Amino acid sequence: MSTTFDDICTFCHELNGQASSNLFFDLGLARSRSDYILHESNHFVVMPCIGALTDWYLLIVSKRHTLSVGWLDEAERADLRSLINEVTELVRRRTGLRSLVFEHGSLDFRNKGGACYDHTHVHVVATDRDHQAFLDQIPPPVAMHECPDWVASAHQLVQEHQRSYLALGTPRQDWIGQATGAPSQFFRRCLTTWIGTEKSAWDWLVFPQAERVQRMITDFARA
Repeated sequence: MSTTFDDICTFCHELNGQASSNLFFDLGLARSRSDYILHESNHFVVMPCIGALTDWYLLIVSKRHTLSVGWLDEAERADLRSLINEVTELVRRRTGLRSLVFEHGSLDFRNKGGACYDHTHVHVVATDRDHQAFLDQIPPPVAMHECPDWVASAHQLVQEHQRSYLALGTPRQDWIGQATGAPSQFFRRCLTTWIGTEKSAWDWLVFPQAERVQRMITDFARA
């Protein structure tokens, strides 16, 4: 029997509510898929981020197993744009906070763009800090450039230039950069400095932030 991505991908297992290789079940945070899938569209689900570095830190995860937004088709990209607006507005209404959106954009399984997982997932991080100032935490050799739509720019870099990328959306501006030299969980490393938390907290494997994740699940259930 051949092995498929669904068999070995943790995100695929979580999307399908499977018991094995499911971090929400393994950490005792959920008993069923409906406990941690907070919202769902045609092509994506929204779930709390294991290793959340702020009190409201969500992931938008592709239902189809793809490596990054750069590999999504047109319908998926349109759905993602709408969902990002919907989720960030929902978080703003709930918390009064605006969100930073980012992705580590893999080209392939070797050129991973700072991604730690081989499955498309976009980070939505709510904070009261100056979102533009996050750019000051991004070290060389990575250089971010303004763009009108990071989703479109990501697709262009992957499909036309065969490049991995780093994508960033702030309330006022989108940014895109080539990911050359970016280590795994690159933006999460920058986040720890930006929000002033313990520097090693970027590593969700070591710091899963289970209590914070549980609070997000509980807060959504009460709404």
